Amino acid sequence: MAVNSQRLGAKTRMLTRIGDDDFGEFLLSVLKRENISNEGIQIDNIRRTPLVFVNKTSGTPAWLAYRDADKYIEFNDKVKDLVNETKIVYLTTFILSQKPSRKTALKVLDKIKKDEDTLLAFDPCYRPILWPEEDDGAQLVKSIISASDFIKPSLDDAEYLFGPDTPENYIEKYLQEGANIVILTMGEDGVLVSDGIEKFRLKVYSKKVVDVTGAGDSFWSGFMIGILDGMSIREAVKLGNATAAFKIRGVGALSQVPEKDYLLKFIKEQEAL
Repeated sequence: MAVNSQRLGAKTRMLTRIGDDDFGEFLLSVLKRENISNEGIQIDNIRRTPLVFVNKTSGTPAWLAYRDADKYIEFNDKVKDLVNETKIVYLTTFILSQKPSRKTALKVLDKIKKDEDTLLAFDPCYRPILWPEEDDGAQLVKSIISASDFIKPSLDDAEYLFGPDTPENYIEKYLQEGANIVILTMGEDGVLVSDGIEKFRLKVYSKKVVDVTGAGDSFWSGFMIGILDGMSIREAVKLGNATAAFKIRGVGALSQVPEKDYLLKFIKEQEAL
């Protein structure tokens, strides 16, 4: 998500913790190549860099996570400074699912709540397998939904949190949890969006699918760039949709997407068809 946003013209930073190992060095090299500062990256000299294995697929990907250093990210002055300088903070449930990283994430959330100028984009991708059995992860995720400016669940995310239901009912359930703006991505069936007053659906721009890895992250990137540029929710969702349409044509989370101007031209061409 950070790489895609940087490619689309934003200045991005990552807050995470990695090990002093080959995988950590690889991550740092990617950030350097993409002109992303590593000032938010904490180096752990004891624990290992976390790894996530994801299969290539045109459907819902299977994945396996190995956690270590990321669970110990610290809330320090550098984190405070970066949050203070940020217009939109993007948060997933990954950091929330384990302790003590959860404590750091909740402190970041407290800072955001006190700053009216900082927006929170929350990906409520709850997966029970990531959480300790004794923790009520679903309830924590629901509590953060109401503190978020935007949430973007997928149909899979919604089913894990609420059980089987229709897209329209999922929207209502998120709104009942206090969501401000819900963007429900539904794969080839498009996107359903609501703020509790207005509801609209947008079709996908492309059904050519090679690999969906990173599709959700690329959507977030395009959407947040649109918000930063002052677009309406509808127009920002279109930009997210277009970014994801190109992402799924390549392989892997870092496959190329076009520049923002090209994406905006592409949207106009698609709407003229």
